[in-house]
Parts: sequence; structure tokens; C-alpha cells
Amino acid sequence: MSKPTEKDTIDVLALLRESLDYEESGASHVFVIMGASGDLAKKKIYPTLWWLFRDGLLPDKTYFIGYARSNLTMEDVKKKVVPYMKVKEGEEEKVKAFFKVCEYVSGQYDHPKDFSRLNTAIEQKGSCNRLFYLALPPTVFEPVTLNLKALCMSKGNKWTRIICRETFGHDLEFLQPSLSHLSAMFKEEELYED
Repeated sequence: MSKPTEKDTIDVLALLRESLDYEESGASHVFVIMGASGDLAKKKIYPTLWWLFRDGLLPDKTYFIGYARSNLTMEDVKKKVVPYMKVKEGEEEKVKAFFKVCEYVSGQYDHPKDFSRLNTAIEQKGSCNRLFYLALPPTVFEPVTLNLKALCMSKGNKWTRIICRETFGHDLEFLQPSLSHLSAMFKEEELYED
């Protein structure tokens, strides 16, 4: 068996994107980056989302919302992440289009009213599937997931997915209680570990 080429990978990702578009009948998708002001978001998450967007590998009507305690604007976030995005000459218009589907919500991790504001921002994107990437320290994991479950889950036939950083599983002090907490709150198909 030969090694897959870059074209093979792009073809497979395009098929996945088409299946999402078909399966969801054009539903919106909202990717929420919890911990959007941190290094992981700046150096890895936003650049990866940019590359997927740039290469047309995301379904239409995909939006990105950053959430963190830092009192920032989307322009502040943009200034922090652009140096890590490896933007090539001629991609300036595509970068503008990417940041048009990005926004930032500032809020505390243990304040329900802030998660209500986050939910409002998500709902403004229409009936949507929701994916929450938890780029957070284990110390705020429980209040964040409690607030997400209470205030930010998708409705109707739309899905919600929670992605937890793998480092969460390497801290034994938090592992067992956190796993019990997660399994009591979310269905197995709603949880992923990065």
C-alpha cells in the first residue's frame, strides 16, 4: 500500500466536508475556543482553524467564537494570532474573510450570566451544531462544563461536542473526579480528547 499523498488527504477532507453539508442540510457550525486568550489558542488552535478555512476544508456557515477571561476585542486576538498563521503573500483577502467569521466574548469561567452572553452570540449564527474546545487549566474545568451544560448546549436535532485537552488526563489529581463529572453530564458521543 502506498503512502497517501497531499492530494489524497485534500480529497478525503473535501468528502468529509460535503458529507457534513449534506448530513446537516446546511446547518451552521460554531466552533468555540474556551481559553481563547492563551498560548495554545494563539499558537495552535487559531492557526489550524485558519489553515482549514483557507484550504476550503470546512462546511459553509462555520463560525468561530473565542471565549476567555481576558478583556480583549477580536482585533486584539487577531494581532496575537496572525504571526502564527503563516499567511502567504496573496492571502490577505482570505485572512479578512476568516476574521469576519470570528468573534470574541469575554467572561468569567464561573459566572452563568457570562455563559448566557456566550450562548446569545452562538444563537446569532442560527440553528447550529456546537463544538467547544476546552483549552483550559484543570482548575476551571468543572465550572466551565457545568455552565456549558446548563446554558450553551445545542437544541433540537443539532449536536454538541466537547473536546478536552489530553493534558487534562495526565494530571492524576484531577483525572478521576473530572472523568466522573464528565460522564455524569455528557453522553459518550459528545466527548472527545485531543
